[in-house]
Amino acid sequence: MLYYHKAMSKTVEAFAKINLGLRILGQRPDGYHEIETLFQSIDLHDTLTIERMQEQKISLEIKSPWVLPNGRTNLVYRAAEAVLAHAGVRAGVRVSLTKRIPVGAGLGGGSSDAAATLVGVNELFGLGLSDEQLEVLARQLGSDVPYFLRGGLCRGRGRGEILERLPSRWEEQMFLLVQPDCALSTEEVYREHDRLLAQGWRPPVARLWDGMDCANDLEDAAIRLCPMLRELRQAVQALHPDVWGMSGSGPTYYAVWSLPAQAEHAVQVLTQKGYTVYCVHPTPKGYELAKET
Repeated sequence: MLYYHKAMSKTVEAFAKINLGLRILGQRPDGYHEIETLFQSIDLHDTLTIERMQEQKISLEIKSPWVLPNGRTNLVYRAAEAVLAHAGVRAGVRVSLTKRIPVGAGLGGGSSDAAATLVGVNELFGLGLSDEQLEVLARQLGSDVPYFLRGGLCRGRGRGEILERLPSRWEEQMFLLVQPDCALSTEEVYREHDRLLAQGWRPPVARLWDGMDCANDLEDAAIRLCPMLRELRQAVQALHPDVWGMSGSGPTYYAVWSLPAQAEHAVQVLTQKGYTVYCVHPTPKGYELAKET
């Protein structure tokens, strides 16, 4: 018999991530791409409140400016289903998800929500699943999901699920995220990259910042699918950031300036051009459990 934790609900903040560069090393036999990337979690976050239900079902309620599915096609639903089944829990959960991380923006919001759900359900029922056990479930949900169980600065290899934790380097640094009025499908961007490669396209040269390559092999493919990204890239470059790049499969760009006044000026300019701008800071973890009251 499974003894439940006394808490009736758990609240988890699910942090977004940026990719500080992304290199594609080739295609894998399983149909995925072999990549190398640098993940950094940031304090832009979604909030999930997970409540226990006696009925063996999963209920997902979403508050979001974007349209999202609330059934089995949603990663949060699948994550809750996976951990309950794995632990043999004879109960259900109601998950309330408040979305702030833009959808289809290359910031990993769906994967982060899934990881936070695994953690929240584990804590809610006092299942005692180890980080390693949660990572096994995370890998079944998606390539980025295991990263959010760790967060911070990590090098990702394989499909992105082989992780190496790196010392934090930018605790006090502010990053600007700049988002155009478009969304991109990760699968479609990868397919466009493969088409470009077949046509003779070659990856961009390394763009180094603090000893790290911030070039993104998916950038040209994303621009082909969303031409307004070319103007966004030019607008960011014209402001002379210390480093800039596209996060993941796009379309969000990140940029860093050494002086706060430069960043403040950039916010004004980019906002006036009609872009959505977020000011964010690195986090040491991929999620944060709210303290019990």
